[in-house]
Amino acid sequence: MEPTYDDKSDLAGLNRRALLRGGTAVGLGALAAAAPLFTRPRTAAAAAPGGPEPSAAELKLTKFRDPLRIPPVLRPRDHGGHDELTVRMRTADVTLHSELPPVTMWTYEGVCPGPTIETVSGRPLRVVWENRLTGNLPVSAVDFGLAKGPSPDPLSNYPGTEGCEEVPGVAGLPPWAAVHLHGMLTGGGNDGWMENLVAPGEAQLSAYPNDQAATTLWYHDHTHHVSRFSVYAGLAGLFVSRNAEERALGLPKGDHEVPLILSDRNFGLDASGALTGRLVHKVEMVGAQRLMRPHAGPYTLVNGVIWPYLEVDPRWYRFRIVNTANSRIYRLMLLADGRPVPGALQVIGTDQGLIDRPIPVDGALNLSPGERAEVLVDFGAFRGQALKLVNTMQGITPGASDRRNDLLEPDVMQFRVADRRPAGRFTLPPVVSPTFRRVTRADLPHDRADRWVVLVGPGAANLPELWEMEEIDATGITFPSAGVVQVQDAEGTVRTLRRTAMAYDDGKAFTAAHDSVEVWKYLNLAAAPHPMHIHLAHFQVLSRENYDIGGFDRVTRGSARPIAFKAAAALEPHERGEKDVVRVGTAGQITAGPNGTPGELVTVAVRFPVVGRGVHHCHMLEHEQHMMRPLVVTPAAHLHMGGHH
Repeated sequence: MEPTYDDKSDLAGLNRRALLRGGTAVGLGALAAAAPLFTRPRTAAAAAPGGPEPSAAELKLTKFRDPLRIPPVLRPRDHGGHDELTVRMRTADVTLHSELPPVTMWTYEGVCPGPTIETVSGRPLRVVWENRLTGNLPVSAVDFGLAKGPSPDPLSNYPGTEGCEEVPGVAGLPPWAAVHLHGMLTGGGNDGWMENLVAPGEAQLSAYPNDQAATTLWYHDHTHHVSRFSVYAGLAGLFVSRNAEERALGLPKGDHEVPLILSDRNFGLDASGALTGRLVHKVEMVGAQRLMRPHAGPYTLVNGVIWPYLEVDPRWYRFRIVNTANSRIYRLMLLADGRPVPGALQVIGTDQGLIDRPIPVDGALNLSPGERAEVLVDFGAFRGQALKLVNTMQGITPGASDRRNDLLEPDVMQFRVADRRPAGRFTLPPVVSPTFRRVTRADLPHDRADRWVVLVGPGAANLPELWEMEEIDATGITFPSAGVVQVQDAEGTVRTLRRTAMAYDDGKAFTAAHDSVEVWKYLNLAAAPHPMHIHLAHFQVLSRENYDIGGFDRVTRGSARPIAFKAAAALEPHERGEKDVVRVGTAGQITAGPNGTPGELVTVAVRFPVVGRGVHHCHMLEHEQHMMRPLVVTPAAHLHMGGHH
């Protein structure tokens, strides 16, 4: 079924009928090639402040040279009782910056990020995801490292592959694909199971109920063991659903509702030192054990443009912010005259929809990979000024560079506020979603044990680990014992947990009853954070607590003394709604030692509204292949008919 394109998108005015050949649509990529590479927003015609700025000299590109590109909007067609849509994966040359050669990428419909799919909540949707990709993976994968430990200025801060070694087996990866609509509550058969791959010339057929709240989701490749490269190659896009409740709020819309799809990249250099446009996936392998640091590229992209600018009116805007980076956590602040603007970001929505009221962000908005936040920003007080959205770090002056923590260039984008009288009469509403409510104790199960998932630092394979646990009697156990962890909570109660599974194909999967609610407890015994994602489900975060993890014996891989409660921590504004990803671990600087960064216990209440086989995993894509476990949701009547637990 041929898709419908928004007549207000960057591709407006082009004749699609002329692009039909032999009954087959050439696709959005052909339209994108004919359209301007960058489209200047229409709303702020008056002269605006700001302008291009040099980036760090090593990065060779000018910041704020190119305007923000708005992804074209794709709307499905009515097919009676459901809607239908076809989306094509294509290899395309994409312009990410006007000073950079075109970049060969794997894309949806020839653009990166892919087109924004916009739907009406309550209308079932059937999507044909056609694989028309050609050529092997357009990414050079390399790594580097020092035997003595982490570098104070890692090579990942810079373009090129000098001083690096090629990662074997990556260059020849063919274009298999599996599309996952992240956050869509759909059964396992339509979830984009990562081993059910489609080859070029084949298609994945997915039926989505699409009956959840108005929200911001995203779609991306989920090919098993390869997603860290395929998503990096460009296979990601936005999905928006709307409903009557959202429309009644009168939120900023049209040109004043803007997606901000964040990611990072790195590129190759030629013999002369000039950027080639070849994608480079570069990671640091630390120490003699070659422990992999999370991937971080030095070039920040917003909607597929490196360090863009956006001309805005002096009025309220609605931004849908999505972190689609492989592993980078974005700690976002809005700066005016180099100083943070207190309360500039008003959170009104989280991963799975709108929340009850606007919540101002105090400090940084911390989004880990896969997380989304909807925010309102009022530019009315900044007529004739230029503001910056920056990525920062705890302990670092906002807007300052920090090479050790992968922030050679902290700027994300520039806002140029028109110097004219404010337009529009929007007022920040005291209530956003009257139907949203926080989970209460009465909603929690009292007839089943909590699920425990323990996140552990690198083990024998020099990779971080995800342990599924069960509670046991401690009688007869010698401590420390491998895979056994004791936890002492705020009331002093000590629980003994034993590992039941770790590898992807270990033993039985967690099995939940359809429409049930479970309490999951994520305990991070390493300082490094992990964004945890659950398929086939959504959840609310109940609490975040700090724990003393000094009792964990990293040699034996068990606790010598209980992991003990230290203090409760506050939930962040974007953690107070329905979610499908939660960060477990600090978003700030990591400090080693007995008085260093504590561990964290994050407790969530999980609902399972659909059935099937899915997974739960860390959403740092470099961790997916070794921090992932199957998950089964089954009809309640079936639960006790087999050997699941």
